[in-house]
Amino acid sequence: MPVRQIEPENNRERKRFVALERELLGSEPLYVPEIASDVNKYLRARSPFYEEIERSLFVASNGRDVARCAAFINRRWQRNKGEGAGFIGYFAAAPDAAAEVGEMLQAAEGWLAERGADRVIAPFNGAAFHGLATQTDAFDEEPVFPFPWQPPYYPDLLTAAGYRPTYPFWIYEIDFSSERYRTAARRALEEAHCTVRPLDKKRWDSEIETLRKVFNETFSTEWEFHAMTSAEFREFFDQFKPVLDPSTYLFAEVKGETAGFCFGIPDWTPLFRSLKGKMGPLQILRLMLRAKRFDRAGLIAIGVLDSQRGKRIGQTLAATLYGRYEELGLAGAFYYPVNDHNLASRKLAESLGGRGRILYTTFDKPLT
Repeated sequence: MPVRQIEPENNRERKRFVALERELLGSEPLYVPEIASDVNKYLRARSPFYEEIERSLFVASNGRDVARCAAFINRRWQRNKGEGAGFIGYFAAAPDAAAEVGEMLQAAEGWLAERGADRVIAPFNGAAFHGLATQTDAFDEEPVFPFPWQPPYYPDLLTAAGYRPTYPFWIYEIDFSSERYRTAARRALEEAHCTVRPLDKKRWDSEIETLRKVFNETFSTEWEFHAMTSAEFREFFDQFKPVLDPSTYLFAEVKGETAGFCFGIPDWTPLFRSLKGKMGPLQILRLMLRAKRFDRAGLIAIGVLDSQRGKRIGQTLAATLYGRYEELGLAGAFYYPVNDHNLASRKLAESLGGRGRILYTTFDKPLT
């Protein structure tokens, strides 16, 4: 059961690594291919997110390639969290490949241990904005962008290799017609203790910088995030600027000062599936033309400064965003993803009538 280690700068082998997931899962109707050019860029560290990330790639074979993963040491994450965990991400595997997956993960774990890691978190693609967790339920349902569809045997493969489910994520569904939502949203808007304004695209640079600062402060206790730099935020959000609806990127202000934020995104799962893993001129044109056509959407990030808590600012932000989705004709929306330990965020979702399920989980394994 040979396992080969690949250097990320080996263009031929890296491209084969990137293509392997689609080879293994491409026949599945709910699968959404990764954008290959993005994955290639990240694995080559041609991104500000990877300036302090060491990485290596691993592929397992049994006559044909049946599994892949990438090992990451994110030094900034380690410093920020004060611990020595490493990550294994870009995980993909064929069914009935438990032995090969075990060998591959063991090789990746050894690489991490050589660099001082005392624990592995998986799946985690090096930086939280680029993907983490594996699907653990609802395998017969359409996934919600940006979360992927993954086969039901992935959790079993990780468990068989000694991993334990550690970081569950909740996804809530909000029904705009429910009495609980109507009552809570109306009260949050009528008795607001803040003003809510949309992002101003004409002041893009300063608006994204404000978002970054509030995001960093309000997400500092979330295990998967470390403080993001301006370059990271710009790389991530600039790509959405042409199709971004400012009314779904919101700031809460109290006495003229930023008190919190929230933003939502459309469910672009069908659109990205149609791109077939490519992002050339034709795909960019399709994205531009179709990005504002969607049947589902959700609130994907919300944060309120500690000094402004207790004023139902989170409810006011969420109700304002959901009001925009109602204007667009949606009957409901998502509130996701929520860390299991984030009781305040879970309570906010439930106060709006949200019905939650744990659909994705990140695993871990001690190395010492």
